[in-house]
Amino acid sequence: MKKVSRRSFIPSLGALLVLPALTSLSKKDDENLLPIYPKGLKKGSTIGLCAPAGPSHDLTEIDGFKKFLVDKGFKVKEGKHIRKHLGYFTSTDAQRAEEFMELIEDSSVDAIFFTRGGWGCARILELIDYESIQNNPKIILGFSDITALLIAITHKTGLITFHGPNGNASWEQPSYQWIEKLLFSENPIMFEAKGLQTTAQKTIISGMAEGTLIGGNLSVICGILGSKYVPSWENKILFLEEVAEEPYRVDRMLTQLKLNGVFDQLSGVVLGQFKKCLAEEPNWAFTVEEVIEQHFGNLNIPVFTGAPFGHVKDKYILPIGQNVQIDADKFTIRTLFPSVYQ
Repeated sequence: MKKVSRRSFIPSLGALLVLPALTSLSKKDDENLLPIYPKGLKKGSTIGLCAPAGPSHDLTEIDGFKKFLVDKGFKVKEGKHIRKHLGYFTSTDAQRAEEFMELIEDSSVDAIFFTRGGWGCARILELIDYESIQNNPKIILGFSDITALLIAITHKTGLITFHGPNGNASWEQPSYQWIEKLLFSENPIMFEAKGLQTTAQKTIISGMAEGTLIGGNLSVICGILGSKYVPSWENKILFLEEVAEEPYRVDRMLTQLKLNGVFDQLSGVVLGQFKKCLAEEPNWAFTVEEVIEQHFGNLNIPVFTGAPFGHVKDKYILPIGQNVQIDADKFTIRTLFPSVYQ
């Protein structure tokens, strides 16, 4: 399938002349790429809103999100398809990819946030112009189905991306404090769940570990597993969350990761919120907590569960592609470097 770029719709002689100077992506993606740190946010930054997954069923949702951002001192630019509706998407695959790439290539846009998750990002991975993203780095933040887009972009370009709320999620404190700490400052930060609403945190395997952070929604990751959009799992810190999947389905997806050798390569695991992951017939099932114990209890790497990220109100903003240290006994994640530059 042909990759979508705004330049493909507006051919220019200048673009053709600079092609030899562009960085090639023919190398083995993230294993040979240096991290790219996007420019941080400040008051007056412009946020582009995009909808590569599901449509907003209630457009006042978009209006409320825009108002929140404007009240925080940002400017907002809407993608041209975010208020449309085509089945369980806003528009065609090509149109959603074009919308995203237009925001990437718009020099006035400093960051891209997403209106909601749902389903659809995996369908546009082949249409994204990764070389253009590499040459126009900016903050890209979302979660749930956006997981596919974040992992693919970090893998193919080296750009640090961010796992955090979509527009239909909660942006109030304490979630917004992580935006301020991570995206407004060059300081490394410590993620700890003091005062946040979470399920009880628990150490599955004790210890500390360092590695490159990667993760997001479990079912979305399984949906792209084995493709060219997923990196090597070696020396990675994997974080996972899920919503509304029965324990046997969580079991099946974790087994899929295990059979693909993922757990054998990791440095550590952080498990977030598995919300509404309840059995329809609990007397004939394990709990999701038991499933997690079964899969992670015998690993030889640090693992803890109950961290505040996922389909819950209060959530961390986690930098995918960033080097971090985790402490499974203190339930912390510490970034080892800045995640943006100012």
